[in-house]
Amino acid sequence: MTMRALIQPVIMSGGAGTRLWPMSRAARPKQFLPLVAETSLFQETAMRMTSDEAAEFAAPIIVAGEAHAEIIAAQLKEIGVSPAAIIIEPCPRNTAAVAAVAAAWTAKMRPGALCLLAPADHHIADARAFRAAVAQGAGAASKGAIVTFGVRPSEPHTGYGYIEAGAPMAEGVAEVAAFREKPDLQTAEHYVASGRHFWNAGIFLYAPEAMTGELAVHAPAIGRAADAALRDAQSDGALCRLDAARFAECPADSIDYAVMEKTSRAAVVGPLDAGWSDIGAWTAIEGGEQDARVAAIDCDGVVIRTDGPFVGALAVSDLVIVATKDAVLVAPKSRAQDVKKIVEELKARGRRDLL
Repeated sequence: MTMRALIQPVIMSGGAGTRLWPMSRAARPKQFLPLVAETSLFQETAMRMTSDEAAEFAAPIIVAGEAHAEIIAAQLKEIGVSPAAIIIEPCPRNTAAVAAVAAAWTAKMRPGALCLLAPADHHIADARAFRAAVAQGAGAASKGAIVTFGVRPSEPHTGYGYIEAGAPMAEGVAEVAAFREKPDLQTAEHYVASGRHFWNAGIFLYAPEAMTGELAVHAPAIGRAADAALRDAQSDGALCRLDAARFAECPADSIDYAVMEKTSRAAVVGPLDAGWSDIGAWTAIEGGEQDARVAAIDCDGVVIRTDGPFVGALAVSDLVIVATKDAVLVAPKSRAQDVKKIVEELKARGRRDLL
């Protein structure tokens, strides 16, 4: 009988969600908002990291900034999830540092477990299919591969990076032939037609020693600083505050650039068919026409969201309209990815009250 893998979920909750302004704010970024369900994206993420027939999930650890420690604890309590730890980053240092801290923590606290590194702000409609994909990749991860997850593309999207699958390793698992940057439309169409290219979901599964070893080769300064910051951390119950001075010495880099594009251990589970979306813009969310606070008359292709004031739209098309108590966004859907420019403008004006 094959033993089930022990999975240590690590939820990365450091994103700012600027493309979801004005609802997503610094104090309450998009992962803590109920954008696609009654629960928040963060709560969705925590709930799908539960035990399943094919894999066993330990209590999650969350890596986030100090400003969100209280809301994380409150939202976990709402859904009845007790975290193994809430690890506080003194300053943002991108995902490679999180991967390094997760590896060091898991090696010490969950010997033999695999780390499952996942963003807090993604939506996955089919949690069971996701957990099955994790179980599928666990065998390769247990043998030293650093496994990522490739989503079957539904369109030639130019806003995502792609993973090109290479030689098969096991059922549903292949070596990574290449990581591809965000393509132009023609290239994206070629990727979709090939059947060998998947969207990069930014989720990783690995044995702690595999990640630690690859960091030592490809990004040693990140590994050293992260390990030292965890070693000198201060704990208060479930809260674990990384040492500020040690962590500040850690170079900021993504796990993709620091490790995945350089390692020979990269593998991909794919295609992942689980209803994945990174909710990267308002266009990724269904329109709010059924909301009693919205009236959309003779409109076509509009996305309307409000958290209070009534919104009426008449004879408009292909717009994003989002209203909060202190701000309103109106933009063509084709420019939804540029909403962060408004955030940049507000920063330039010193309007921190709207950030």
